[in-house]
Amino acid sequence: MPPACLPAPMRILALLLLLLASPAAAQVCAPRALPPVNSCSGDTRVSLAIVGDVLLHRALQWRGYARGFDTIWGAATPLLQAADLTIANLEGPTAAGFTQNGRRVADPGPTLDDEVYTGYPRFNYHPVVLRELRAAGVDIVTTANNHALDRGAAGLDATLAAIDRAGLTQVGAVTGGASRFAAQRIRTAAGPLSLIACTFGTNGIADPRGQVLRCYDDRAQLLRLVAEEAESGAGVLVLPHWGPEYVLTPDAQQRRLARELVAAGAMAVVGTHPHVPQPWEMLTGAQGTVPVIYSTGNFVAAQPPLERATSLLAWLEVCPGPRAPRIAGAGFVPLQMEFEGADPSLTLPRPGMSPRAEAGHALLARLIPGHDLTAMVECRGSGSADSGLSQRFIFDR
Repeated sequence: MPPACLPAPMRILALLLLLLASPAAAQVCAPRALPPVNSCSGDTRVSLAIVGDVLLHRALQWRGYARGFDTIWGAATPLLQAADLTIANLEGPTAAGFTQNGRRVADPGPTLDDEVYTGYPRFNYHPVVLRELRAAGVDIVTTANNHALDRGAAGLDATLAAIDRAGLTQVGAVTGGASRFAAQRIRTAAGPLSLIACTFGTNGIADPRGQVLRCYDDRAQLLRLVAEEAESGAGVLVLPHWGPEYVLTPDAQQRRLARELVAAGAMAVVGTHPHVPQPWEMLTGAQGTVPVIYSTGNFVAAQPPLERATSLLAWLEVCPGPRAPRIAGAGFVPLQMEFEGADPSLTLPRPGMSPRAEAGHALLARLIPGHDLTAMVECRGSGSADSGLSQRFIFDR
């Protein structure tokens, strides 16, 4: 992905070189139709794939460092690569050489050494994770979450630098001294998009340089930022990290903030943090009908209970609207972590696959009726030059 800091001509050149140099994916999978949300001006569509928490507990780090993280999330790669823009929540730092107490030491390399690279409760991942997310098709990671400061302010700076080196873009946190009240702006075929990410908190870890945007403590500034981006003609996607953990319904704080975000001009709201899926709501705002996805659940995590292992990939299509881009259609592809033997990995559960897959489908059908895209997903490719990876966007910041 062309770095945000490049001048416009250089960004365009970098994008063209990327497209020419990138090999075609072996296979891409995408839904052939979506449940409609809004009417559109013309036939232009830009697809967004949004997954939840990349939460690498010890078992996942062990496997990923030894065998590659594609052995964990590879089942979703054909979907991640098919979307025009793919977003995941990076739930933890990637701060090479930083210990839990913030000391700098010699980096041990990609291994779970329990000093630099650690699991719960204070995570830190080797930056190889970022490169493997990029290879899987992820374009943007959100960095506003409760584990953002697990290696302190300097560790967050190191994480943001590692994200940039990996060719990813991020939203939600900033280097020390920069303003956290900022959106990630993207130009697409459907019009400009502005992405904004925030978190409920950072697990009590101090944020002395004000690097992480807060959903509630910074509420007034957050709503002002959404309104300013919407007034500029952008479709505003808000990505809040919010809500109580392991609860299948959004709480009053989530619902209230969702309504305020929609009233301020949000095009869509897609949340993370509960580690379980939560229901969707369709609210009415300036951009017409606005999907609010309270929680996608995890993307990958070592949390075996069914409700924590079952999650979704949200698939949204953006189209030109009367004043700004809006959501044309919205649905989801079910995801589920499996823990057979010593090899936890992500699966795409289908009816009839197993009793656990059936139970996961039933859970999602109860929470989010009418939006399951399982029967609509079509796959094509196998080295074909026509991979469908159009990547019709350029980062402006």
